[in-house]
Order: sequence, then structure tokens, then C-alpha cells
Amino acid sequence: MSLRRGGLMSYNQRRIARWYFGGLASSMAAMVTHPIDLIKVLIQTQAEKLSVFQTTRKIVKEQGPLAMYNGISASMLRQYTYTLARFGIYSVGSGAMDTSTMAGKTCLAAIAGGIGGFVGAPADLINVRLQNDVKLPPEKRRNYKHAIDGLVRITREDDGKISSMAPR
Repeated sequence: MSLRRGGLMSYNQRRIARWYFGGLASSMAAMVTHPIDLIKVLIQTQAEKLSVFQTTRKIVKEQGPLAMYNGISASMLRQYTYTLARFGIYSVGSGAMDTSTMAGKTCLAAIAGGIGGFVGAPADLINVRLQNDVKLPPEKRRNYKHAIDGLVRITREDDGKISSMAPR
């Protein structure tokens, strides 16, 4: 137990808000779940109807096992923007508004989630583009090197507008 001015500190007094751990934890989870997300996106956007196992086998056979991590930089960027924004806004907001009721917590969570979704949307777009690029004919591929390259090029090439996620 920690002592504070001769007395014992309660658990709540020792507790420090570390909202950024949520962003780090979600990034670690993204490393594990990214291949599943990649397969999901490819199944949703493929012309031929292949199962999860057929899609996985096709990716590994044609591009190698590391292709299961196509677009990982955008997935990580999304976690760092979306999740950190949500946790940070909720942490700051809980000090600014009454969260003692379920209605207050729900309202703050909705605000934090909405802003987080807005902040994370560009990374989602880049993630889908990176994952789908290999399916496009070579002349139509965007060939982003990584997520930051995608952000820069979207800003330049799309006049700063986030356009549809459909292939060009």
C-alpha cells in the first residue's frame, strides 16, 4: 500500500487516467486481426465468390504469406487516430461533464465515438485502398507505399477531398 502524508491512499487516489493505453492495446489487437479484416474486405469486393479459406489460400499462393498484412500501416494509423481520439475525448470529457448517470456516459461516448469516426475515416479509406490495390490492373493501382504516403497523395490527387472507396 502507498502512503500519503502518513495515511493510506485509496485505490481511486492512486489511479491515473492512461487513456493512451487503449490506443496501444487496439494497435496490438489490429496486428492480430488485420489478416481477418483483409480477407473480409477482399470477399466483399471480389467479383468471384470464394469462401474465407479459398480467399486466404489464393492470397498466400499468389502473393505469399506476408500479403496477409497488406495495408497494415493504414490499419495501425486508424487505431492511432480513431481509438486514441475516442479514449482521449472521453477522458477529457468525463472531467468536463457529468458522467455519474448512464445518460451522461452514453452521451459522452456518442460524442467521442462520432468525433473518433470522423478522425479515423481517412485511415479507413487508405486501409481499403491498400488492401484492394493488388486486385486492380497495374495501370489503375495507386501503389501507396504506406498510410502516410496515401494521406499525402489523397490530399494532392483528390483535391483534398476524400472520394469514394471504389477503385478508379
